[in-house]
Amino acid sequence: MAQTGRVPEAINHFQQALRINPDFAEAHNNLGGALMEQGRLAEAIKEFEQAVRIKPDYADARNNLARARGGK
Repeated sequence: MAQTGRVPEAINHFQQALRINPDFAEAHNNLGGALMEQGRLAEAIKEFEQAVRIKPDYADARNNLARARGGK
């Protein structure tokens, strides 16, 4: 996230997007990144996992999931 102070706002936007389209893999990935930035790793992992379930070949989500699990 470019501006750490705006992470809560970003989280809200990603959640709104997912209410409209729950299968939006990119929104799950981005929400996971924002949650990870806030130190909310368990929630972030769930979002990354959901992104990968929706789009198995989504490299960014797979990389983020590995980082969140401690694989850096």
